Formats: sequence, C-alpha cells, structure tokens
Amino acid sequence: MDHATFTLDQTIMHYIKRLISNTIFLSCLCFTTISAYADTMEHYMNIAGNIPLMELKADPESQAWARSARNILILTSESIMETLNLANESAKKNGAAMFCLKDNNNLTGTQMNDLIQLTFKELSSKESDKNNMTVSQLALLGLSKQYPCRVQTGATNLN
Repeated sequence: MDHATFTLDQTIMHYIKRLISNTIFLSCLCFTTISAYADTMEHYMNIAGNIPLMELKADPESQAWARSARNILILTSESIMETLNLANESAKKNGAAMFCLKDNNNLTGTQMNDLIQLTFKELSSKESDKNNMTVSQLALLGLSKQYPCRVQTGATNLN
C-alpha cells in the first residue's frame, strides 16, 4: 500500500467517524426535542374532563367538540398502545418484558384510554409531577401495574 492510498483511507475514515458522530448528535437532539414537546397528562386530563361538560351543553358545536375530543383521546390511546406493544415485544425478546397482557390480547383504544385515566387518578405522586408526565409514560406505568409479568424463579412462579 502506497502513502497516497493510506492517506486517502485515513481521510475517508475521518469523514465516516464525523458523519456517525453528527448522526448520533442529531438523533439525540431530535429525541430531546420530541420529548420536550410531548403532550402532558395535564393537557390530556383537561380534555378528558371537559368532554362530559361539553356533552351536557345543547348547542351542536359543543356536542361536536365532545365527540371529536373523545375520538382523539381514543386514537391517541390506541397509537400509544401499538407503540408500547412494539417496544414490549422487543423487550420480551431480551427477556425483560415491561408488561404481560392476558392471552396476548391487545387493549382497544377505549380500554387504553380508560386505563390511562384510571392510572392518573390513582397515582399518589405530587399533582405537579403527574401532570408533567407524558401520556406514554403514564400509559406504560398503568400497563405494568395492571398487567405485571410473572417472574419465574426455580420451580415457583411469583407475581
């Protein structure tokens, strides 16, 4: 190998390392930005709390808002459930499932929405702490509490 080829290889390796470094940096930056703007439980529960109030009003706009808001919460919950299922399947393959649904059934969007709201109401942490949690964080907490995995140790099963 001559000196010119060796120098070219070093230059290429240098640029590849910089490209990888920049890609990692941008990925971290995007993840941080997305996490910073993720919707909080405060917003989610505010919408959930306003649905019954709007349903009580007689005007068509309030009724339409209530229907739309309920559909949005259910679709959001369904999307979160699908995402958490994918993450859980990956975790299962590594022997560390985050939750174990009975008979491997998925929850519907409505069931997930109910679980999120129930978990929020039952959570005993400070109000400001749970209000600042993302909906996904609270959903995972609810799933892991409601559907824990059995840990096998020797010949016994423990919950």
